[in-house]
Amino acid sequence: MLSNYIPVIVMLVVAAVVAIGMVAGSALLGPKHPTKYKDTPYECGITPVGSARERFPIKFYLVAMLFIIFDIETIFLYPWAVIYAKQNHADRIFLLGEMAVFVAILFVGYFYVLGKGALDWDDRELPNEGMPPAIWKSRPPIRFGNENSGPVQVGRKQELPDTGNAAADQNTAVHTGEPVGAR
Repeated sequence: MLSNYIPVIVMLVVAAVVAIGMVAGSALLGPKHPTKYKDTPYECGITPVGSARERFPIKFYLVAMLFIIFDIETIFLYPWAVIYAKQNHADRIFLLGEMAVFVAILFVGYFYVLGKGALDWDDRELPNEGMPPAIWKSRPPIRFGNENSGPVQVGRKQELPDTGNAAADQNTAVHTGEPVGAR
């Protein structure tokens, strides 16, 4: 009985060895040229600004949990459909009735959540329920830090601040089509 699991165990061990080997190999053999720019966090090409500890509104988490709940409920439709296709006529009618009850309960939950306003993103319409006005005050818009960077000049080398290391500055210069030093 245990011999049936040997291929699975071998596959897991090989996958773990390959993964650990690749990470260790790149850490030991990879080039190491740290610069100020390479050590900064990279956020999809946007200059990181502000604190990473910014608080998210509770609505974000509530909608995420509701999405997970309704998504998992929808996943239950697939095994039901597989079983439904293999049944005789009488069992199909019974299974169809069971699924109708399931979907009805799902819709009751959806309309309850919709009626409570859990899917509304506009916080100004929610009752304040005796909380201080500062809690319900609108937040400022999210800033990415590059709003005032100006137009991009295509075809010219963009200068980066000097780090004190000429070789590192040479490697990290941003080019838009011209060789280094050309203007």
